[in-house]
Amino acid sequence: MRITRTLAIAAVALAAAATPTAAHAQASSASIAYHGITSAQQVQKFHELSGKGYVPVSLSISSGPSYAGVWVKSSGAAWAMYQDMSSQGYQKRFDEYTAKGYQPTVVTATGSGDAARFAAVFVKKSGSFMAQHNMTTDQLITANLKAQAKGLMMTSIDVYGTDGAPTYAAIWTPNASGVKWHLTYDLSSADHENAFKIRVSNGYRPAYVAVDPGGTFTTIWRNDKSGSWYEYTGMSSSGYQSRFDKLKTEGYFPVQVNSEDGKYAAIWTK
Repeated sequence: MRITRTLAIAAVALAAAATPTAAHAQASSASIAYHGITSAQQVQKFHELSGKGYVPVSLSISSGPSYAGVWVKSSGAAWAMYQDMSSQGYQKRFDEYTAKGYQPTVVTATGSGDAARFAAVFVKKSGSFMAQHNMTTDQLITANLKAQAKGLMMTSIDVYGTDGAPTYAAIWTPNASGVKWHLTYDLSSADHENAFKIRVSNGYRPAYVAVDPGGTFTTIWRNDKSGSWYEYTGMSSSGYQSRFDKLKTEGYFPVQVNSEDGKYAAIWTK
């Protein structure tokens, strides 16, 4: 288990630039979302959107590699994004940027072993945090208990590896308002649906959902107030696009998207 105060190799840094061209791109006045794009198109997106004052708030790398993301207009803190990193490369970037006062806000990965590839967003900010990657299920449970004991709340998680040996990367940040939260992992579609019904009836909502290798789901649940929202899981690329188009007409926009092996999960809010 590696307690990440660290990150690793990469392929893309910051920049500025021009106009969206990647597949499945959609926009509102303050947000832009896309999915099913290649690494090269993701590089294009970085240059196009960062140059227009957008910042990535959701990022997902899946087999291919294929990328999905959500960006919002922001004039806040300095940030950096790296993609197509090895595990060691992610660790290297983590060490480099935390030494400069940055923290990871999103970490996403796909593949297994030496073939695993990572993407991450770093934001310059102060405060405590905890981040780990290459965790087994048992190591995830241990790390989560450790984070909770420190008053931290999980705010990003992704699952890579294989169906039989899932591997986790996660980030925990201060739970300043004392929000009740918990994590479910490796749930089938049916089990996730049951968990959804039970937790929503008890005042919880899915705050972050990841598609695991093999099509199960790992979810961060929070008991907080967030206004109107929708969550859908197990969508194909076209199914996600259909949900996007329908919900957009109702004033909703995705705030988090995750994908693996052609299956998507996403959360929308107004």
